[in-house]
Amino acid sequence: MTSRTPIDGAPHATKFGTLVLAVLAVLAAGCSRSADTVESRATADSPSSPNPSPSTAAMRLDQPEKLLGSWNESVDRRLIELAEKNMGAFKEFLAGEPTSAVGTAYTAVKEKYSPGLGVHRPDDSRFILLSGVSGTVTAPEAVLDAVFAGLTAVTDVEPVQPGPLGGIARCGTSKNKGIRVDVCAWAGPHTLGMVHFGGFARTDSPDQMFRRIRSEAEHPAG
Repeated sequence: MTSRTPIDGAPHATKFGTLVLAVLAVLAAGCSRSADTVESRATADSPSSPNPSPSTAAMRLDQPEKLLGSWNESVDRRLIELAEKNMGAFKEFLAGEPTSAVGTAYTAVKEKYSPGLGVHRPDDSRFILLSGVSGTVTAPEAVLDAVFAGLTAVTDVEPVQPGPLGGIARCGTSKNKGIRVDVCAWAGPHTLGMVHFGGFARTDSPDQMFRRIRSEAEHPAG
């Protein structure tokens, strides 16, 4: 089976940079004109030096029914499609085919639909995008370098603790029209993923939420 792991980040830079800008555009709009519902899809910590030696056991990613205990899956097709595009891009970093994949969005409140506003979140505009794949990641650090090299709108990228699942992780921030987006991504021998936090405050500690979200989605294979 032919490896598709990139030697550098050039083939993916435009793709990831475009996706981040698209996420910001969704935030700025604040609603979706689509009334589509979600279709079924199978699918404390202060920053320190990342742990490059996770368990050698094979892992997989599963879509949590609820995120962070109470966040429901979004019905906003634009958010979901952004997460799915990230997921599809991540597949190109694997050596071989993915063994599992996740690409979806979550919101803190139940979304509403109206002809004038489309799908919207009137009481809490925050959202979370969860994207990732499992398989063989032959060079996790180089892959994460390539991912963030393509996230041209994201700044202040720093290493963060990846949590008990190991690997390496980094978080950065982006802002457009006053709207903050935090982006955390991780890479290990068996998984690669990213979490977008839209509309959160710095005091919400996205890096800590990221570790919890990863632990809710990533599990031993089999």
